[in-house]
Amino acid sequence: MIGYSDSGKDAGRLSAAWQLYKAQEELVKVAKEFGVKLTMFHGRGGTVGRGGGPTHLAILSQPPDTILGSLRVTVQGEVIEQSFGEEHLCFRTLQRFTAATLEHGMNPPVAPKLEWRALLDEMSVIATKEYRSFVFQDPRFVEYFRLATPELEYGRMNIGSRPAKRKPSGGIESLRAIPWIFAWTQTRFHLPVWLGFGAAFKHVIEKDIRNLQMLKDMYNGWPFFRVTLDLLEMVFAKGDPGIAALYDKLLVSEDLWPLGERLRSKYEETKGFLLQLPGTRIFWKEIHT
Repeated sequence: MIGYSDSGKDAGRLSAAWQLYKAQEELVKVAKEFGVKLTMFHGRGGTVGRGGGPTHLAILSQPPDTILGSLRVTVQGEVIEQSFGEEHLCFRTLQRFTAATLEHGMNPPVAPKLEWRALLDEMSVIATKEYRSFVFQDPRFVEYFRLATPELEYGRMNIGSRPAKRKPSGGIESLRAIPWIFAWTQTRFHLPVWLGFGAAFKHVIEKDIRNLQMLKDMYNGWPFFRVTLDLLEMVFAKGDPGIAALYDKLLVSEDLWPLGERLRSKYEETKGFLLQLPGTRIFWKEIHT
């Protein structure tokens, strides 16, 4: 099983997605060596922060030789209705899975170049460091998170199949991925999806300006990287840090406001770097002009 939710919560989306990609490649090598028919089980959630996204793109962006005509997926509770709630939706969903699975086998995605892999390895280290410096190492982050979002209220609603936390007294590490993602979605800030990307972009571009062109080449030539950035862009198009700032003013104590302002600054920085990579985005301009 390829698990997207908790890996993203622990390391940030960029690093988690890239490590899962490489893990699948290693599994394929072992399966080929021992003659095992391998079927990947993708434990995706409904939202981008939990590995979600358009089914067709998600399948076509998987590493070469990881599907080979079969796969298994989790359809999470929050998207069951929209995918299987009516007969015509059910058939459409199954058609998408079938078509993408066949296409992946008949027209496999290209494998990333060695220099692309090296650059993304470097970016993932920086992204994880940035992500964890806020989420796990800032001594007041948990306090801020619980004041600025409805995470505690979600836990009392009893709308999930499992408790919101693995340990009632624990911090972010004990919180399940669903309330973690939903709480940030409620404030329109989507922090688990983008935090870390900006620092990674900034590091490699400032290190060597030629890396900007390499990132553009990666976007144009590598389905995995393109889908990763497209989903990030989609989340930014939905996001609104102004709403998150209103939550802060209403619910967060003034001594924690600087932390929220730092995070919103990171949001804007990340958006700026993202817009440099694939060039002008028509969709983005339509949303924000």
